Amino acid sequence: MRLWKILPIVTLLVLAVLLGIAYLMEPAPEVPDELTGILRAGDSDYDWYSKYVELRNPLVKMGKNFAGKRMVMFSGIIENNGEKTLDVVEVKLIFFNADVPVWEIIRIPIRPGARHRTPPIEPLEQRGFTLYVEQLPENWQASNAEMAISGFRFLRPVR
Repeated sequence: MRLWKILPIVTLLVLAVLLGIAYLMEPAPEVPDELTGILRAGDSDYDWYSKYVELRNPLVKMGKNFAGKRMVMFSGIIENNGEKTLDVVEVKLIFFNADVPVWEIIRIPIRPGARHRTPPIEPLEQRGFTLYVEQLPENWQASNAEMAISGFRFLRPVR
């Protein structure tokens, strides 16, 4: 008879502990990292160093996601043949109808940060990447898509 008096209290305590653990394990909402200091075309450092940053083996493939909607997969290798370490690399994805560009978007496959962090690309090193685009422009006729490096940032020394 005494067991029936204690059992609900023990059950509530176990449930409270489990809820507390679940609450503490929940990841904090991620605030997107503001990336500053990215060099782009027209900047003298970009113009000087861009000849050392190369996009190799670019591959663009059309596919379907798990919901059956079409998506485009971009992949390649970013090669750093220079003397500086890169912690951010931007890639411009361009969608064409025949030879006419209809939409472009910038993605960042190499980036620091908490959630989508990738290691920096050291000098004379390379890093592969894959990007997925599921929100495609409605007027794109799936005829052609290309990508190119559009910006990068040198790793800043920690002080």
